[in-house]
Amino acid sequence: MKRTTGPLAAAVALSTLVLTPGASGAEEFYKDKTITLYVGYSAGSNYDAASRLLARHYDRHIPGNPSIVVKNMPGSSSLKLANYLYNVAPKDGVAIGSIRNGMALEPLYGNKAVRFDPLKFNWLGSMARIHGSCVAWHTAPATSLEELKKVKVIAGAIGTTASLAMYPRALNDMLGTKFKVVVGYTGTGTLLAMEQGETQARCGGDWDALQAVRPDWVRDRKIVLLTLMSNSRHPDLPDAPWVFDHVKKKEDVAVLRLIFASQDFGRPYVAPPGVPADRLKTLRRAFDAAVNDPKLKEDGARMKMALIGPMTGEEVLASVTGYMKTPQSVIDRVTTFQKARAGEGKVEKKAKKEKK
Repeated sequence: MKRTTGPLAAAVALSTLVLTPGASGAEEFYKDKTITLYVGYSAGSNYDAASRLLARHYDRHIPGNPSIVVKNMPGSSSLKLANYLYNVAPKDGVAIGSIRNGMALEPLYGNKAVRFDPLKFNWLGSMARIHGSCVAWHTAPATSLEELKKVKVIAGAIGTTASLAMYPRALNDMLGTKFKVVVGYTGTGTLLAMEQGETQARCGGDWDALQAVRPDWVRDRKIVLLTLMSNSRHPDLPDAPWVFDHVKKKEDVAVLRLIFASQDFGRPYVAPPGVPADRLKTLRRAFDAAVNDPKLKEDGARMKMALIGPMTGEEVLASVTGYMKTPQSVIDRVTTFQKARAGEGKVEKKAKKEKK
């Protein structure tokens, strides 16, 4: 066979060099590199567990096979990390982070501590969507939304602005239910309070996470699902009660859509602005491959971590862009549900005597 020589041979050689994976670009850059995956919460948190799960599988999908180390940077519900990634972290593609799912929308509410533009962040994707729920203990005086319009039910919450307080307030306002919100519990405390009879409902928690930590509650019918509270129906519960089956007013729907927005983002991951385009594309496609990797899903199942409906970085950015166009009237109404209302309570801290 006749060999190609001269200028044509040089052109063929050059094209081969450009097209051969690893000859240059992102793969060459990531070879022997270490990526730091920052987590905006302390070790042992849900965000930390999810990030460590991702780190165990992400590296083998990134051309060049860089090492990935997880580093915690807690502070202000991940606001410290968000500001760091945007303003301080290296912008060459070796720093990424896990921030609170609602962090992207903080600028909407005028948070003066925000030092980032969510539209300029390089979103890598989300590991899963979250489907909020509102549940009542089986012995509660009301176990349906219709009954709740006539009878008061106590709902435990963590803080005044947390979803566990906002969701029942929104239902009271839009549907006329009679939740009495009591704040001051820890996350686990809201579960114990229902078991011990201090409260009768928990409105706002992730349905899948609840099933993971209290599987007997569903199996033994200790709780009643009053309604799912999310922007989409749960794929495994197509016939379950859903809040938008009840809330129909256009203005109310817009408010709930914004309140539930953080669930859409679920478990988001982000890179600083300024990451070179080829490296960003590499990180995004590797992220997509990792979250859909059967081995990661198997690990997640062993950890009782639901990974339903992951999103690409482009999908997250499109969603954030849409929410940033929310009318001010809708934003203002959402903020009213972040404030305590008449008739609500607070858990009294009881002094506990040490056992001698």
